[in-house]
Amino acid sequence: MNTSQKASAEAMTILPKSSLLRDSPHHWRMVVAFLLISFVLIFSTALILSTALSRYIVNQMMLRDATVSAEFLNSVVHVENAAEYFLHGNRETADQDIEELLTHVGRMPDVFRANVYSGNGTILWSSDAEMIGQTFPDNDELDDAMRGELRPELNVVDREHKDEHVGFPASISEFIEYYIPIRSRDGRAIVGAVEVYKAPGALLSLIHRMRSYAWLGALAAAAVLFGGLAVVVTYASRVLVRLEARMVETERLAVVGEMASAVAHGLRNPLASIRSCAELTLDDDIPDSSRETLTDITDQVDRLEGWIRSFLIRSRRDPDSAPEQAQIDQVIARCIEGFEPQMARRNISVSVTPGSGSPMVRGQPAELEQVLNSVLSNAIEAMGTGGILAITWTNRPDGTLEVQVADTGPGIPTEMMHKVFEPFQTGKAAGLGVGLALGRRIAERMGGSLDLTNGAFKGVVVTLRLPAMIWGGE
Repeated sequence: MNTSQKASAEAMTILPKSSLLRDSPHHWRMVVAFLLISFVLIFSTALILSTALSRYIVNQMMLRDATVSAEFLNSVVHVENAAEYFLHGNRETADQDIEELLTHVGRMPDVFRANVYSGNGTILWSSDAEMIGQTFPDNDELDDAMRGELRPELNVVDREHKDEHVGFPASISEFIEYYIPIRSRDGRAIVGAVEVYKAPGALLSLIHRMRSYAWLGALAAAAVLFGGLAVVVTYASRVLVRLEARMVETERLAVVGEMASAVAHGLRNPLASIRSCAELTLDDDIPDSSRETLTDITDQVDRLEGWIRSFLIRSRRDPDSAPEQAQIDQVIARCIEGFEPQMARRNISVSVTPGSGSPMVRGQPAELEQVLNSVLSNAIEAMGTGGILAITWTNRPDGTLEVQVADTGPGIPTEMMHKVFEPFQTGKAAGLGVGLALGRRIAERMGGSLDLTNGAFKGVVVTLRLPAMIWGGE
């Protein structure tokens, strides 16, 4: 295992286990369980409410029909002066007016059976002659009618278990039964009752339609509610997963930052020694080629010292301090200058296409240089020997400045595309996989973004967007 792989393994080892052992399958099982429980509760509630609603609608429809029949019969009783007949029940003394009343009862619309009860509960008249004169002591519906209550009921014909249903017409499967209280002329007393069996086809059909509408409406509302809940829960779950992944990434990068701070602090003394040795050697009588190499060593040591100083200062800087600004063309020039020897050895040419407008962006120059150095290093390594590195920058209408770095390398495999910005994920044998991850984090901290795509034909295109600044201020 090489040094970079050991460092990556050490960084992974010191991370909290809670971050490394995310149980995404368990999370989604909890989401599915919640949705299933919500489905049962929502649709159970919808069924209960639809049942209650349909029952209320049916009762109100039947009560309205029964009320109309009750008003009709009571008006006939009062017009025909038939209240005495209900009190005494003497058919022999009944005149033609009473016969008219009974005729009206027997010919009420959709009525296939009717019974007329006296005040003491005896059947005075019935469409079924065998029922006349009978009394049913345990008749709760009749008792309710004698108290002035009107309670219609929707029943299903059951000829096998109820003897009173045997004589019903064969075409009838459902009927409405209710007892109509008959009041005295002054309306203060109940003198009798009329039991009505009706099979109104239009009303029963309307009742069934209203039941269907109530059920369908409740189920549709439940489906919409559950669908909305499912969308919200699924979206929230995905957000939580992304936040959890971001927290893990933050913890990893925090570990990298701590390690980098320690390493940066420890490198300053060795770098100072290297520079001193190079300067002392320059004072000797050495060939020009060696002198050029030593000069390059001192320049690179100065660059490293500048990065380390900037990094340590940035680590101690107040996050609320005033934002700095950088000139993007100068940052690009310094980055290219640092990689010129490497690109010359690899026979890689570079082209820079400047844009129009202000090259000023919000951010610290050293941080931007760090981001671009990571991008250029990856591009140069990907191209190997020979290639073209194209760098362009331009101001966008949305107030950002866009920098694009395109190489002519082989591109990134599709299976690795979604992992390039994850810490410690790399396709290079000696890579740590932290350069692009740190670069994106720096860009986002400055209010920008860093994205990567494969080129149209070959290579990789890296796009860095940063908040633009006008000369002299924002």
